[in-house]
Amino acid sequence: MENNIKKSIEISASDDKVWNTLTRDEYVRQWANAFEAGTYVESDFTENAVVTWKNKEGRNVVKGRVEVSYPGKMLKINYFDNENAPDDAEAGAYKEHYLLSEHEGRTLFTIESGPLPDQYIEVMDQQWDEAIKLIKKLSEAQ
Repeated sequence: MENNIKKSIEISASDDKVWNTLTRDEYVRQWANAFEAGTYVESDFTENAVVTWKNKEGRNVVKGRVEVSYPGKMLKINYFDNENAPDDAEAGAYKEHYLLSEHEGRTLFTIESGPLPDQYIEVMDQQWDEAIKLIKKLSEAQ
């Protein structure tokens, strides 16, 4: 069976600051440590841009393409089934959907991730718990 992970956290920062945390290399390298130390991403996060997550050795971990990019509001990434797929490959089932909703200087950040096979849900659920805490901390410190 496959499931999705959905997490939300309220952040005392503007949606632009949260967006910076999600997409700027200097911040991504910090919150991506929740998944594996040294993880980083290569992308400019514009619509149709390729997104390649790499481990500290520079090896591809996951690769996909930005489906929707509304800076400060929404980011949808569709991932390929193979981390070494060509840039024009068809998307697989796995997606990540980042939503930002600002109200009076506070931003509700929501991540939806999946579908994931059962054997990955527990680990990824804990990793996302840590990642959203880091995203909050980094966004509020800007």
